[in-house]
Amino acid sequence: MASNCPHCKDRSLNHSRIEADLPALSCDGCGGSLLSLLAYRHWRESQPAQVHTDADAADAPLTEVKDTSIALCCPKCQHFMTKFRVSADARNQIDLCVHCDEAWLDRGEWQLLDRLALAGKLTQVFTQPWQNRVRSTEAERRAEQRWSERLGEHYERALQTREWLRDNPDAREILAYVNQVRDDIPL
Repeated sequence: MASNCPHCKDRSLNHSRIEADLPALSCDGCGGSLLSLLAYRHWRESQPAQVHTDADAADAPLTEVKDTSIALCCPKCQHFMTKFRVSADARNQIDLCVHCDEAWLDRGEWQLLDRLALAGKLTQVFTQPWQNRVRSTEAERRAEQRWSERLGEHYERALQTREWLRDNPDAREILAYVNQVRDDIPL
C-alpha cells in the first residue's frame, strides 16, 4: 500500500535512502522523508563509532532548515505524530509516530542532525531526559538574556565576576563581604 506524504497529502512516498545503507520513504514534492526507527537502529548498529563531539557541533554553522509547524498525521496509521525538539540551538522539531515508530524528517533535517552531531543519536531526541535538557538550556539562555538587558553595560563585568567567583575557593566569604557592602548602600 502506497503512503501519501503527511505534509503534501496528495503525493506518494517513494523508496529512497537518507544515507547509503539507511532506507526511507521520501516525497518528491516537499523533500521530506519517513524514516523507520527500526531501520535507523539497524543502520546505527552497523556504523562505526561516531567521532563527532559536541565541540564539532559548536563549530558547524547552523543554517535555517524549514520545519513543518502544523500537526502531521502518520502516513502509515493516520495517528497524529508528536513533535520533539532537536536541540536548543535549532528550532526544528522531528515528528514521531509513537504507534508505528516512524519519524518524519523535513527537507534538510537529516543534514541538520548531522551538523549537530546528532545523526547517530536520533532515538535519544525522543526521550524525556533529552527534551528536559533542551528546555533547561533554553530557560538558562532566556535568564541570561534578561540579566544582560537588566544590567546593560555592566553585564560583561558581572559575568566575569561570576566566573571568577565560581572558581574561587573563598567565594562564600567574598559574597558575604559584598552583601555587607550592599546593605550599606542607600536605596
